[in-house]
Amino acid sequence: MRMRTILAIVVVSLCLAGRGWAQSFDPRQIDATCSAAAPTFCPNGLAVQTSANGINPDGDIVGSFVDGLNFQHGFVRKGLQYFPIDVPGELVGRKGIVLPTSANGINPAGEIVGNYTAPVNASETDIDSPAYCPAKSAACTKGFLFSHGRFYPVHFKGHAGAIPQRILPNGDVYGCLHDFDTGLSMFGAIWTRWDGLSLAAGGGELAAENDSVPMSMNNGATPGGNIIVGLWNDMVGRHGFIVQDGVFRSYDVPSPTVTLTAIWDLNPRGQFVGTYVDATGRHGFVQNPDGSDPIQLDVTGGTNAIASGINPEGVVVGTFMIGKLSHGFVAVPLAGNQH
Repeated sequence: MRMRTILAIVVVSLCLAGRGWAQSFDPRQIDATCSAAAPTFCPNGLAVQTSANGINPDGDIVGSFVDGLNFQHGFVRKGLQYFPIDVPGELVGRKGIVLPTSANGINPAGEIVGNYTAPVNASETDIDSPAYCPAKSAACTKGFLFSHGRFYPVHFKGHAGAIPQRILPNGDVYGCLHDFDTGLSMFGAIWTRWDGLSLAAGGGELAAENDSVPMSMNNGATPGGNIIVGLWNDMVGRHGFIVQDGVFRSYDVPSPTVTLTAIWDLNPRGQFVGTYVDATGRHGFVQNPDGSDPIQLDVTGGTNAIASGINPEGVVVGTFMIGKLSHGFVAVPLAGNQH
């Protein structure tokens, strides 16, 4: 599916089931656990910073954390237990190390997508190599798929970098490609598995397709991909977008003081989440498909909330700040507030 036309900026309601969606949430802080000993040296066994990026129907959460040595790891949280997700250096020909990693999305089968940072390697001249990083820039930010215990590169042929954001139940991956920056060279991208082959089964590849809207990123989709959400930029600033049955519409949180909107995920029921900036600061939000006003999502005692992921049950995960440090949050819809 390609986005071919930018229409006038409008606030959109999705054409989905008509039902009552009055909701409230009680976001709770989460912080990744990691060893106080080597190699992470996490103070008191907790990460210095945590970001929660995605959640699947089982409630498994993926994200990233910064350890006591200021090194970034990916993680998956199953129940209350955290497991690190670190792209191995072997993927770029560097044995014995792990690479800075962020886990961004997880599907019902537990497959995880995200991005890693390749080390500078002036001798690698193949732009399609997972190790291509001629100098420190966005070109060093690469995509990965973690499936059945193995890591696979996710890239877009002819472009240096990629950031996979979501992986659907059928294995399709949504995110963006870029070259040496994440501005004018960034486009939304979709990777699909040819002939239903699984990379983990050996043999299968991902076929890639880019969207035609510049400075954009695909951040979520319904199963089958008939609705896609994400973010894009124009000369005015950053906006969310919704592509429904091939029709592109821009989305801004409806307020006269809003200066930025980004959509970060979408669930099968048509609820989407993201962040916006207004005169009072940055906030997370949940938009229900009935066209009602978006629900502001902030964490008590924190600032700069970003709602990053939402699962089919409406459970939201994201990130907020306390002082200069980030923490994750999980927000479950309160019982009895949806009808």
